[in-house]
Amino acid sequence: MIPFVWFTEGNAGIYLLSLMTITAIVCFLLGLITENYSQVDKLWSLLPPIYCSIVLLCASFQPRILLMTILAWMWSIRLTYNFVRKDGYKWSSEDYRWPILRKIINNRFLFEIFNLIFISIIQNILLLFIASPIFYIAYHQSISLNLWDLICTLLFLFFFIIETTADQQQWNFHIDKNTHQPWTKDGFLQTGLFKYSRHPNFFSEICIWWIFYAFTFSVQPFSYINWTILGAISLTLLIYSSTSFTEAISSGKYPKYKQYQQTTSKLIPCWCSKKVD
Repeated sequence: MIPFVWFTEGNAGIYLLSLMTITAIVCFLLGLITENYSQVDKLWSLLPPIYCSIVLLCASFQPRILLMTILAWMWSIRLTYNFVRKDGYKWSSEDYRWPILRKIINNRFLFEIFNLIFISIIQNILLLFIASPIFYIAYHQSISLNLWDLICTLLFLFFFIIETTADQQQWNFHIDKNTHQPWTKDGFLQTGLFKYSRHPNFFSEICIWWIFYAFTFSVQPFSYINWTILGAISLTLLIYSSTSFTEAISSGKYPKYKQYQQTTSKLIPCWCSKKVD
């Protein structure tokens, strides 16, 4: 059972749980009515910084809380921009994997159960939990800003830059692919950061939220593990599993993708990776 009792520690918890619940219900109903199951996708980049802002407004002021909220909104602006330029906010826009998954499940009732449990409920819980470190810090005694906060901030910015670069390289590739540039003939990107990792943007995304969790090390008494680690763990598992599904689709679509898998690391960048010939 998800221990929502943790969110009763401060006034912000009621608002966080209420917003998460309403969002899950709306996403499920919209998916059920329209058969477009990307409703959570449209909110993915917006909810975590909104949750952080609620904590900032409701809790006693702490510089660390303000810093984390700013970082969360930086992440949001980047991801939202990337989603907008891919036409993700069009009403008819849907993640290409959902139609494929519907064919695999091939039963409307079962897919709506999946829509309710995983797409609408579990993913919304995940979005609340990846933002929960800021809640944990707000309602527990913590020390003043220090060197550890600087280290976390610099690491956050480092992986933010890596993710931004990877997304831009991927965007440039698809632009060139649409204009039939020769270097895109294999159908998938394998240069730049993608020479060292098949998904450098996803790797950076995982790192960003583990770093966000690491801010909780400022709470006293000091501990490396607290309940907000559930967000980072869950996101890691989600990205790893969804990436496997994505790659299964790519392997069937592009003849050389399996060779690319054999020569290039899946997530963690490896400098010994080799470009597919």
